[in-house]
Amino acid sequence: MAILMLATACNRNTGGMDYTLEGQMMTTPSLTPVPGADWHLFERAVVDGALQAEDVVASAESDEAGAFSVTFPRRSSYSLRWTAAAEGHFDAAGTLNPDELLPNVTESLTVPLFPVCTLHVNLSSIAPQDSTDVITFNLGEDFPCACCPTDALTLSGVDADSSWQCLMFGDAWMTWGADLDVALIGQPEGLFMDSVFCPAFGSAELNITW
Repeated sequence: MAILMLATACNRNTGGMDYTLEGQMMTTPSLTPVPGADWHLFERAVVDGALQAEDVVASAESDEAGAFSVTFPRRSSYSLRWTAAAEGHFDAAGTLNPDELLPNVTESLTVPLFPVCTLHVNLSSIAPQDSTDVITFNLGEDFPCACCPTDALTLSGVDADSSWQCLMFGDAWMTWGADLDVALIGQPEGLFMDSVFCPAFGSAELNITW
């Protein structure tokens, strides 16, 4: 009986050495599935008491329903970091807590991906103009990506103009503000604030003249 119990215990300890993760790629905020998205999992593990360099331990591509599944070996993970990339979306990244992963238990992960929208900004002065006319303009929404800048831009004088384009999250509003000081009496001046909607996977234009 003792031999049988020992053999059973040894079998339990050597089994189940893989983790399984099922994920779902979703465009946010529309919550539509994202097919063809690439997902990678990077691990730093402790092996023989030494912290190893980061390795890719799992990769997958989402199917037509935006779903993916990976299985990777169970080790003494120090950290687990994932990245996701899909056409028309901003890259995403996150972490997993190794202490919350259990062998033989399938974990789930929802990966939100923000769609890209291109904002075109056009600022220009038109007649009548004066050399002392001044406008200070800035975009108001700061998205957590390499997106549209919110720094103030000051333009002055005759034929002042500035045009550029930048990226922002799609299906979102971009607020803006303009402080205008003009010489000609009767022209609109003062502080102006408004917003423009930028659709997912599309573009929007913000045109301001003074």
